[in-house]
Amino acid sequence: MAAGAVALVVGVLGAPSEEKDTSVRVERPKPSPTRAGSPTPISTALATPTPPPVIRGFRFPIEGACLPAEDDLMPNAPREYRFGVHEGVDFYSDRACTTVERGMPVLAAKTGIVVRADLGYTDITQEEMDSLLARSTQQGFTDAAALDRLRGRQVWVDHGDGVITRYCHLLSIESGVAEGMVVAAGQVVGRVGNSGTPEGISDATLENHLHFEIRVGDSYLGQGLSAAETRRLWEQAFSP
Repeated sequence: MAAGAVALVVGVLGAPSEEKDTSVRVERPKPSPTRAGSPTPISTALATPTPPPVIRGFRFPIEGACLPAEDDLMPNAPREYRFGVHEGVDFYSDRACTTVERGMPVLAAKTGIVVRADLGYTDITQEEMDSLLARSTQQGFTDAAALDRLRGRQVWVDHGDGVITRYCHLLSIESGVAEGMVVAAGQVVGRVGNSGTPEGISDATLENHLHFEIRVGDSYLGQGLSAAETRRLWEQAFSP
């Protein structure tokens, strides 16, 4: 190539030893000035809260049962003997449209996964019961640990979306039911009993019933609501 041509090419492309800066520079906005010691402003936009799930499509855990007419068997009813409130529905014989007897089948209210089955349950002694109730009296409320013991033998079923059903005061848990098992709606999970009740310590014939809870997140269905509104939610839960 002629010397003049070489000089022309070098002039256009630049000397071979030179490297061009091809990096992209982003101009960052300067922060707005703030008073000394004050935090840098941040966005106060809040995410839209997730609405609670609509609770419906459950079946009654006792064959032929209905919601009891008495509000004292529904959630939020006071339980003076332990300085607390009721967190579920009690199904007693002839107070819930059917006979509820010791040893009757307790049915899964909806398809779900068993997340608790008290297979190694030990009965409460009179001494332990006296201690639990004395503690509630002293505190003025039933703490979570005491309340759990007073529910007796239990099975819990997780139905997704933070909804769990609890089957309490059971006489026994059905053979094969264990944590991690999938149960279908209507499948027997246990038998009606009176475990965890003061009467259950001394007399097997007293207080036999099913205490049934629907839990939504960290609360129970109807928590803090009026008796009428609580009943409406539970009626909805057992609707198609």
